[in-house]
Amino acid sequence: MSLLEIIKTAGLGSTSSTLFLSATIIFVGLYALYRWLLPKPLPGIPFDPESAKSLWGDIPDLQRDPEGLNKWVGKHLEKLRVPLCQALMGPFSKPIVLLADFGEARDILVGRNDFDRSSYIIDRFPLFGNFHLRMKSDDAWRLSRGWLQDLISPNFLNNVAGPAIYAEFLQLIELWEAKARLAAGKPFNVIKDVKFASIDVMLAFMFGADFPDTALRTQAQHLAQLDQSKLSLGHHDEVTFPWARMHPFVEQVNEVGDLIMGIYATLWNPKLVSWWVRNVSRHRTFFASKDEFISRRIQQSTQRVNKDEVKTGLDHMVMREVRAAQKAGRQPVFGRQIMIDEVFGELIAGEHTTSAALVWTLKFLTDYPGVQAKVRHELHAVHSRAAKENRLPSIAEIIAAKVPYLDAVIEETLRLRAAFIIPRDASRDTVLFGHRIPKGTTVLLVAQGPDFSSPSFSVENAERYLISKAEPQQFPGNGDKDLRVFDPQRWLVRKDNGEVSFDGASRPQLGFGLGPRACWGRRLALLEMRIAISMLVWKFDYLATPKELSGHVGVYDISYKAIQGYVRLKVREV
Repeated sequence: MSLLEIIKTAGLGSTSSTLFLSATIIFVGLYALYRWLLPKPLPGIPFDPESAKSLWGDIPDLQRDPEGLNKWVGKHLEKLRVPLCQALMGPFSKPIVLLADFGEARDILVGRNDFDRSSYIIDRFPLFGNFHLRMKSDDAWRLSRGWLQDLISPNFLNNVAGPAIYAEFLQLIELWEAKARLAAGKPFNVIKDVKFASIDVMLAFMFGADFPDTALRTQAQHLAQLDQSKLSLGHHDEVTFPWARMHPFVEQVNEVGDLIMGIYATLWNPKLVSWWVRNVSRHRTFFASKDEFISRRIQQSTQRVNKDEVKTGLDHMVMREVRAAQKAGRQPVFGRQIMIDEVFGELIAGEHTTSAALVWTLKFLTDYPGVQAKVRHELHAVHSRAAKENRLPSIAEIIAAKVPYLDAVIEETLRLRAAFIIPRDASRDTVLFGHRIPKGTTVLLVAQGPDFSSPSFSVENAERYLISKAEPQQFPGNGDKDLRVFDPQRWLVRKDNGEVSFDGASRPQLGFGLGPRACWGRRLALLEMRIAISMLVWKFDYLATPKELSGHVGVYDISYKAIQGYVRLKVREV
């Protein structure tokens, strides 16, 4: 019997039947639309069943988390108690797969070719232009990465980068001596100081030590003339220091770098925000001027390379391009945007990530005075001659020294405060733990959460890939207990002869990624951290700061940055 016949049988009039029929059709249509708009989970992969009943999936739960996506992903996995799950991202978006399993993540990054750089990253950094961070693994990416090969060689790191790092952190020590004198035992924020030290390092690394008006030198000169009465105090007795104006390029690298990184986490369309920054904001003139500035530097490097006077990082990049062009039988791309963007990207990414890690290290050393004292003791023991001569170790001494506990402190900081997620896109239909992953699916490799900073979850009868079929390795010191605690000892092992050594390779963490798309600057960053911490711990005691200024809440972009970075310094006699 038809719906119309049922209506007539029920004795409804024509007008009533039409209204009833229309209402029924609308209701059925809306219900069908609602069902069609509901998130479509990938088969077999765990998800929150309550989220599957909502049009917006997991988005409301994510928005309620004050720490954002990068903390939420680990919490979501812990909530479902699985190493692999999916997040349902609303009616018009495909699910995102979350993976917190080191073995499987390592296979994706090192041993598989069915995953590539994610559009999640590419779409969020339009202002980086043709920087290799935004590229798929294609010929353009291979060209850009080829320019950087000399910059991670031991010869360049030890003889060019190392001395540049040492010189800039001597400037930071001078600045902090002045601030400690003026603060007179009160805390002050060092996030900007460390950030500008890293900017100065990258400028010296890329352009040479003759770059004019470095940020720290300008600030130190300004503070030398500052009267204590001109300082302001905050609610918790923290001192705020005024900042001097710097070289325009340095100021813009700082401000625009923060903007670029902030766009990564924006809720607005990244392309729209980037267009506004480039074309409307007060920074719009910088993008033309920075291209011109870098182009002039490339021209100067080209002249030095032609004279066989290769010195700076940019000189080495130019020399690599000369060789690549000769081998390919083409003209060099010196004046093209791809090289300009690569130089600019290295400046921003290099200072941003290393400065964030250094601030976290100082915070841990402040919070754990026993660890701080042990680092200092180990440094004094290794550099006994410098200690006897009442001086800082030289750059040659620091580079040559083996200080296992210092390396363990750095590794433990990176384990707990490195980037939280590494996005990858499936470049073809593939599988994870035996589950089908369609081409184009975004997989977030979670580097803070189960199997990293909290206990792992096992998967019964899991179908694993390449390397991860082997038994998972423990931390070298078998320090898998209480993974949320800062404990450098977990990276140390005692050999049969009693010697203690650092072994960071037995269980790599994902602070720099792994494989061909890992951070190329890993060696440079670790060298900067070893030099900086050696000098800063040797020169200063880091005293306890008020609880209100000692929080470990951070914000995420390409790195994980502390919101609070306060220290209370006591200058040690050297």
